[in-house]
Amino acid sequence: MIKHTIFYIFLISMVACTTEETTNETQFFEKGEQVTAEDRFQQLTDSLEQFPEKTNLWIEKGNLCKENLDFNCALDAGAKAFRLDSTNVKARQLYAWTLINKPNAPIADIERAQRHYQYILSTNPNDPQSLVELANTYSLTGDFKTAIKYINDALRINERYRDGYVLKGSIYKTLEKNDLALSSYQTAVQIEPDFFMGHLNIGWLLTSMDKHQLALEYYQNAVELKPENINANYGVAKSLQDLGQYDAALAEYRKILKLEPKFYIANFNQAYIKQHFQKELDSAVYFYREVVDTDPNYIHAWYQLGETYYAQDRKYESAKAFAEALSIDEDYLPAREAVEKLRDYKID
Repeated sequence: MIKHTIFYIFLISMVACTTEETTNETQFFEKGEQVTAEDRFQQLTDSLEQFPEKTNLWIEKGNLCKENLDFNCALDAGAKAFRLDSTNVKARQLYAWTLINKPNAPIADIERAQRHYQYILSTNPNDPQSLVELANTYSLTGDFKTAIKYINDALRINERYRDGYVLKGSIYKTLEKNDLALSSYQTAVQIEPDFFMGHLNIGWLLTSMDKHQLALEYYQNAVELKPENINANYGVAKSLQDLGQYDAALAEYRKILKLEPKFYIANFNQAYIKQHFQKELDSAVYFYREVVDTDPNYIHAWYQLGETYYAQDRKYESAKAFAEALSIDEDYLPAREAVEKLRDYKID
């Protein structure tokens, strides 16, 4: 239960927003010129090569890394900022955030982050961001009661603090209180309609609740905000598949593969549609072969490929595919049961 909680809330906490101070050590753009996040990131990288002792530049870079969900980059920047100036509250806050958001954060790091947030709040007890991030440290260890208390403290200070509702939603989702989770996520999106991860979180939740038509709408909103995001596009495609709109789903999967040719799940789902719903077995074989060419260890593709061959009365190829599945996991029950149908077919 707690492992699941840590993973889920990790995903949600990735999108925590911060208020950042701007820096003016270097200005490469004329006043009024639009600076993209990519340009600013490169600007900061170049500046830090010249001025590696500038704490505020490391903080700004770390926060950009957070926005891009680049945790290694954020951890590097946060650690350097904190080492340069441990009295800087924003450096401490960034460093604490990186401690709990690195993959499989150990309990010791979560507890260290907790102490950092408690120190920050001792200097500024009315900071909703620190209250919510402190709440996250408790949620990561399964202490949801304390986490909710700190979230509510933050929302009493600022009832429109988006990330309080995001974290509360993730806690309710973990506790399987889906209606409360949905309400919290929707409040976050109402506060910030362009909140990409909010739309995606709602889509994921609605999918888990088998409310595929509503989920589709939120995934489509997410795609409008980030047209090339694979997760959002996949949400659209899978929702269409779940709704039985197979031609539309296939078109979306083709779109995904143009964005990311190695995203083999898109080929697997195309194959599954062709095999089970459209009865185009040759096409199904083609797409399953594409999957195993990309990831030879994807056991489900080998099994489904074996089933497709079997339906075509290609028993030898079927037996080989099932054998490949069992070479990956000899205890994989569907393949073991399938082999019983092919006792008379020996594989070289």
